[in-house]
Amino acid sequence: MMAVTVLEFKGYLVKEQSYKKNEDFKKTDQGVELNPQIDLNIENNIKGDSILVTLGVKVGSLTDDPFEVIVRVCGRFVYHIEKDTNKIGVDTLIRSNAVAILYPYVRSIVSGLTNTSNEYPACILPTIDVAQVLKEQPGTSEIAD
Repeated sequence: MMAVTVLEFKGYLVKEQSYKKNEDFKKTDQGVELNPQIDLNIENNIKGDSILVTLGVKVGSLTDDPFEVIVRVCGRFVYHIEKDTNKIGVDTLIRSNAVAILYPYVRSIVSGLTNTSNEYPACILPTIDVAQVLKEQPGTSEIAD
């Protein structure tokens, strides 16, 4: 039997994935620097112990870049308060562990979408401390109760 963790990951669903080509973008020999924007939405399920965490990433824009990619995945987690013997708390676990669990799925989808464009190399998002990026990126985190 598997031990239950404090924050149990129950799976994820893709809520949105889109790739839009910027028809007005003029190709050059210079590389393009894409700065991903990350957002987070946390929703507690009042009927049960489920917590829905949606992690979104927007890469590029239709004004300055060759394309715009938007990906949002929603993960379902269960917080087992009785296992939280160190009193870390659900908010801290969501903002650190849940986003770290979901980010690789987002990275994979972004890579796949940009790779299948067949015009530009795949955009491979860097491995990052997503929780830290969210702290440093003002206005990206939203909690819904």
